[in-house]
Amino acid sequence: MKKLAVSIAMLITLGSAAQAQETPGETLDALYDVISGPVGEARDWERFRSLFLPGAQMSVVVAGADGAERVVVLTLDDYVERNGERLAEIGFTETETRRETYLYGGMATILSAYEAVRADTGEQIAVGVNSLTILNDAGTWKIASIAWRAADEEWPVERAFEAAE
Repeated sequence: MKKLAVSIAMLITLGSAAQAQETPGETLDALYDVISGPVGEARDWERFRSLFLPGAQMSVVVAGADGAERVVVLTLDDYVERNGERLAEIGFTETETRRETYLYGGMATILSAYEAVRADTGEQIAVGVNSLTILNDAGTWKIASIAWRAADEEWPVERAFEAAE
């Protein structure tokens, strides 16, 4: 009986960590959920990793001391190593404020404006835009890449369309 209870508990835990996301929006919502939390709460990094395709890339655009922008590319493990302890230490909530989704079959591109707030002080520490490519892999939407940039305004997105030659 004890083995059965342990097996059931393991199945419940595994099921919640790898819950299939049925839409690109559910995948994005799950990402915001897993990185957000109160002071002192470790994030569920197994669930975080389950939202991404193998080899997924994270990129952040940052301003250098001279004001020029540069890109920092991270693996999922880099992100966890750099942010894991800090997110739990200060508490952190990233909330979506606007979303535009472009869907073509099993491929989605989402622009998602966000605001980030420290739970320990209530201070807003960032606003910006996340740009995600989310792909349908055998019925489950997974993040192939995410890039983000903090901004001075809530929706700093400009439309610039060029005709194909």
